[in-house]
Amino acid sequence: MFRKTLTLLLLAGAGLAGLAEAHVGPPFPILENQKVGPYVAAIWTDPDIGTATFYVMLEAPQGQRLPEKTRVRVAVQPVSKRLHEVTYEAVYQPADGAARYYTPVEFDRGEMWKVRVLLDGPAGGGVLTSQVEATPAGSIGPIGLVLYPIPFLAMGFLWWRAAYKRRQWVREHGEGGKRAPVAG
Repeated sequence: MFRKTLTLLLLAGAGLAGLAEAHVGPPFPILENQKVGPYVAAIWTDPDIGTATFYVMLEAPQGQRLPEKTRVRVAVQPVSKRLHEVTYEAVYQPADGAARYYTPVEFDRGEMWKVRVLLDGPAGGGVLTSQVEATPAGSIGPIGLVLYPIPFLAMGFLWWRAAYKRRQWVREHGEGGKRAPVAG
């Protein structure tokens, strides 16, 4: 009985863990080392629902210089096309030997979003496309009310079970007998 209960608790916890997935931490790459126009580009993002962040890093191909005055825009639209595409202007941030552009982007709900990065400069430009899933910002919302108490409830159940087995053993063998066996 005890092993079945423990197994069910573990399976329930593992099954609910998939619901708790959320991106917590630093930005991560969605495209890297992509040749587009006169650039080698990478796109990194922290796709939180609400305000997400996008970083576009540009480098010049080997042996060339990075074109100056490049314009970078990030356009996003739900894959479902329930909203029109919205374009955000990225701001230049100097970086060692490369250029980094940053922009905050608004995601109104957790779903897959189409991402287009538009590059324009005097030496040419291009478009990069990818997709990203908007996720909660480190909070799992109301499901947390169910998930967070599970370890405490499990420990409480195990304590109750051990106390019950101990009382049962004392009733059968008396206080003076050998030490009670571990519940199981």
